[in-house]
Amino acid sequence: MTLSDIAIRRPVFTTVITVGLMVMGLMSLRSIGTDLFPDVNFPIITVMTVYPGASPSEIESQVTRPLEDAVAGINDLDTVRSFSRESVSVVMVVFKLKANIDKAAQDVRERVAAARPKLPTDVREPSVRRVDVGAAPILTLLASGPMSNEELRKITEDQVKPALERVKDVAAVEVIGGKDRQIQVDIDRQRLDALNLPLTAVIDKLRMENLSVPAGHFEQGPQEISVRLSGDLRTAEEVGRIVVASTPSGTQIPLSDIARVRDAFAETRTRIRANGQEAVAFEVVKQSGTNTIAVADGVGKRLEELKKTLPPGYKMSLIIDQSIFIRENTHEVEISVIYGGLMAILVILLFMLDWRSTFISGLALPTSVITTFFVMDLLGFTLNMMTLMALSLAIGLLIDDAVVVRESIFRHLERGEPPEVAASKGTSEIALAVLATTLTIVAVFVPVAFMSGLVGQFFRQFGLTISAAVLVSLFIAFTLDPMLSSKLAVAIDHSKKRSWPVRMMEAVHESIEEAYAGLLALTTRYRLVTVLVAIAVFVGSLQLAKLMGNDFMSPEDRAQFMVNIEMPSGTSLEETARLSAPAEQQLLKNKNVTMVYAKLGPGEQVNKVEWRVLTTPKTERTQGLESIKDDARKAIAATLPNAKVSVIPPAFVEGLPNGAPLMVQVRGSDLGLLERDATAIEAMLRSIPGTGDV
Repeated sequence: MTLSDIAIRRPVFTTVITVGLMVMGLMSLRSIGTDLFPDVNFPIITVMTVYPGASPSEIESQVTRPLEDAVAGINDLDTVRSFSRESVSVVMVVFKLKANIDKAAQDVRERVAAARPKLPTDVREPSVRRVDVGAAPILTLLASGPMSNEELRKITEDQVKPALERVKDVAAVEVIGGKDRQIQVDIDRQRLDALNLPLTAVIDKLRMENLSVPAGHFEQGPQEISVRLSGDLRTAEEVGRIVVASTPSGTQIPLSDIARVRDAFAETRTRIRANGQEAVAFEVVKQSGTNTIAVADGVGKRLEELKKTLPPGYKMSLIIDQSIFIRENTHEVEISVIYGGLMAILVILLFMLDWRSTFISGLALPTSVITTFFVMDLLGFTLNMMTLMALSLAIGLLIDDAVVVRESIFRHLERGEPPEVAASKGTSEIALAVLATTLTIVAVFVPVAFMSGLVGQFFRQFGLTISAAVLVSLFIAFTLDPMLSSKLAVAIDHSKKRSWPVRMMEAVHESIEEAYAGLLALTTRYRLVTVLVAIAVFVGSLQLAKLMGNDFMSPEDRAQFMVNIEMPSGTSLEETARLSAPAEQQLLKNKNVTMVYAKLGPGEQVNKVEWRVLTTPKTERTQGLESIKDDARKAIAATLPNAKVSVIPPAFVEGLPNGAPLMVQVRGSDLGLLERDATAIEAMLRSIPGTGDV
């Protein structure tokens, strides 16, 4: 007894199984996350070390090289890259994709800890972090109000940041812009020398006084009470009253006698400007592997609650929301899936000319798709561009098995056989053919899921989703379709006159069959010509393929792009801000530009500017995105002729470092020769037509 015979004889059991699978699929759909792309793993560990005041050459020789040597022998290591700039060393340890990133990170920490004694004593503790693109900023908001930027930052850090960090799946809230409060001590060197007091003694005294330590406990009746000595310094007056020395006569000398103590602000190394105005911004970073849309919705609800408790006039404006693009793309693909399914059902109706056959065959679509959600949930997949693309591609495949089975059953019904007999015979006759067809599809797409490299990580969910969908459709074709055919189908009455639409479509079918028969006769008569034409088409297609471009992802229009500007080395933050302001104002004159979000001094590199330019949606623009990019280049060239500029789209995975599509590295041991050769290569590249932002 075959699977289809069991389904035909046990219709209630078959119905319960099908409904159960759909219920589990619908329940899984509620818990499946939504994101733009699958959660990919980039096995990269960064080691950032700060050595205040050191030059790039000192950083390279005293910090970067010892760290490179320390991590060079770790298993599964691919490459080690480093960047040495003033006061900062960044070592990027890139592992092979097969490496266990958690173990690799632990190995790097151990090697860096072992190399710590070889570094200069003034070096701050190295920071070892994984590059996790899943934990990326998804929301950027601006804080505004009648108060100063310093007050805005304080309100944001003290009230908004703690509230948002309590939202489910929020990893961190990073506040950018404004100034940090700092108590500054300006020591009078002459007075310090008069007391014969070293500077380190003052520093040690400040460090010892600014402590909060446990002081034991005591018992009071049946209770034990802990005692803690709180010595935190909170105001400039408290710092000024610290006794730093005593005279031989016993007179105590406070810090205020030898220094000027003031409540000020820390040196600003990064500033934020929105549409030309100084601002305070904060970025919401989600946890790795969590649902971007759910996190964005949770943050939105918490912000609405916060508005009631924040000081009057304090406002928060959302300027960047990565979930909007995800919602739009997901919605478009969902529409394509539904539209494709309806069109497939319409084609079945036009060719089978029977509503029962259309209903039975079309039922395979929703049941297969919904059940696939259950498989996706079991595998930990999300609704993203790759899985939804797999479902949209599978729409035409999911109905194939049901159509073939139903057509075979319909043929037996035309012979006058009872519905149950026709369902059993029709299914068994083509069972092996349908099984072979489905397994062929699985054999094509399962290997796609196990490709190596970065592409394999993206296509894993694609390959497994489409394979699961067609296997589910095979199960539905062997169970639900024959069962419904045995219960809903009726014997064919050839004497009954058909309606005129049916007769018209039958005439169309006959003309198509006649045309195909004529073409088939020609190809079998002139076999050599047929083979030569096929070879010519094949060779011609290969030649045409050479004219096509190659890219990892198709170009996207997210109504935004990035602009990186680098001023000459040594430019201060104030000068960088002053020079870049006219270019921002020039670009804002474009009516298609809605926001220029400028980060001045990104990563504390004060001679650099990072813009994120937001535009109106492409359906509302009168200008293409590439044209707006050219306008940005012209605005910068007109006001900053000596600046280096690169205009790039946002990273296709938010949080992943983005770069130019073509990058040239010049390597060698002599920095002078490297600079000479790199300059020559730069000039050569600029002379090539079509290059830009060299």
